[in-house]
Amino acid sequence: MSAAPPIAAPALNPQRRSELLHRLRRAEGQVRGLQKLLEEGADCTKIAQQLLATRHALDSTYVRLNLSVAEQELAVRQTEGLPPEAIGEVIDRLQDRLGRAR
Repeated sequence: MSAAPPIAAPALNPQRRSELLHRLRRAEGQVRGLQKLLEEGADCTKIAQQLLATRHALDSTYVRLNLSVAEQELAVRQTEGLPPEAIGEVIDRLQDRLGRAR
């Protein structure tokens, strides 16, 4: 059986968009902090800690965005009479996306 094609998801709902923008702004502040540490000649340990925090913030944002995509796909498929295998296909695509983030 062929996999159902990915569905073009609608735009994010305002609450999710606001949450993601907040996370991105936090990461932006962390990047600025990294730049300042480098400009000031901070030691590598401090820079590495800040870089790790920034990476975590971006990874978390990426995961939340992909969860939103999966939720939207499932909602659309449910209105189309969601066959049982469709849930597995959406989850498989989500795992593929998240696996590439590592």
